[in-house]
Amino acid sequence: MKKLLLIFGLIISSNSWAEKITEQEVIAKVNQFFELLDIEVYKKEKVLTILTNDFLIFEMGKSWDMNEFDEFLQEASKTTITTDWVLTDFVVSIDENSAHVSYVNDGIFKTIDNELVISNWLESVYLIKEKGELKLKFLQSDLVSRETK
Repeated sequence: MKKLLLIFGLIISSNSWAEKITEQEVIAKVNQFFELLDIEVYKKEKVLTILTNDFLIFEMGKSWDMNEFDEFLQEASKTTITTDWVLTDFVVSIDENSAHVSYVNDGIFKTIDNELVISNWLESVYLIKEKGELKLKFLQSDLVSRETK
């Protein structure tokens, strides 16, 4: 009986042995997402490795799963030469198995017409631990401003 109680106690307390999510890990994962979206290196299969299977993006009144977002990116790649995002002002909340982060996203995109499209968004991402790895589950984005130079 003592062995059974000891095993039960170890199982219950094993969650406390699991590695805790850190702020740095959350920010790094969000930055990794945008690094993988860079038009010069983008491969849908690589992005999928850091997303949950039911990942969604809500942006500008639209809801996209990764397949729909990939179609959008493929279309955008026909007119875009470079992409660059600068993420700042992170606010991170963490619990045992998930995290939420909000931030400012300033994006600069160079088009085939040599124009610069400068966008500013307020965004937030919900991440969960899945099989020990932090993955993006949901990204919400609100466009604040956009100008073309």
